[in-house]
Order: sequence, then structure tokens, then C-alpha cells
Amino acid sequence: MAYKPELEPNETLALQIAFKVSEKAAVFNFAVSDQALYWTAKKAFAVNDATYFKRLRNNEISEICIRRLPPYGLWIVAILMVLVGLATIYFMCVPLINHEPGIHTVSGWPIAIFVGGILLPFAARGRLGLEVRTHDKKFRWKPPLVVDKAAKHKIQTTFDQIIAACEKSGLRVSRN
Repeated sequence: MAYKPELEPNETLALQIAFKVSEKAAVFNFAVSDQALYWTAKKAFAVNDATYFKRLRNNEISEICIRRLPPYGLWIVAILMVLVGLATIYFMCVPLINHEPGIHTVSGWPIAIFVGGILLPFAARGRLGLEVRTHDKKFRWKPPLVVDKAAKHKIQTTFDQIIAACEKSGLRVSRN
């Protein structure tokens, strides 16, 4: 099994998570033991399954950080969605308003894109991500963008479990 951590003798597993918030989202696999942290990685070349658990020893890890994700990229996408939605609504409705002859099609997609652009910044507000910092690398996980309270609560509960397990293992944990 690709996501079964290979524990060393006298090593106890504190937490193993296979987090999936929805059917379409990718599974986030994570494990913490008293001696190491296990992070999902992909092999460069593999015959069968290219995924495995990368073992990061506690002495290699400098910090586990739960931090706010910057919303600026999603704000730009939201602005583009609003502009594209408005432009499409305008060009779709002008022939109808001017009573131009011909077949005119009206779609709900431009309105949905416009409304989605308005709601996207609210969905992106307060989004958190996990970052594991070693001496030479950073491993990051950004949970999928969700809008319902149940999924946000599930993500927050997962972060709380990760923090508790990492603190129990003696790792330095911070929230930014």
C-alpha cells in the first residue's frame, strides 16, 4: 500500500490522515509519529504507483506552520469573472433590447460567472494552509477552496489534529 508509513523499530504512530473534502478533490495523506513526519511525494520514474510517503525526521524539520493563504490570486480571478460575466451579459442582451431580427440565444452561464466572481472573495477569506519547513525545503498543502461551513469545519478539525499530533511529537508548531 502506497500510503502506509514504514515505521522504524520503537516508533509509534501518533496520527495518520487521509483527508478528502469532496469527491472531486485530491486526497491529502499525512502521518506523524514520535520520530518522524510522513508527507505525500511522487517518484520521478515508477512502473506502477508513483506516490509514496516521504519520511522527514524530526531533527530535519525546523517548523510546522498553519498560515493564512494570500487571497490576491483569487481576487484577480474574481475580478476577471465579474468583467467577463458583465461583458457576456451585455453582448447577449443587446440584440434582444434593440429588437434585431434573427435567432437569439440566452444563457444563464454569464450570470452564473458574474455571481461566482462576486462570491469568490468571500469564499477565499480566512483560508488556511499547512507548511512544513525543513532546513532546505518547504512542503505546502493548500486545501481545496470550499464555501460550505461543514467542509470548512472539516478542514479546521484536520488542522487541529495535525497541530496536536505534531506538538505531541515535540515539533515546533506555529500559527500565522
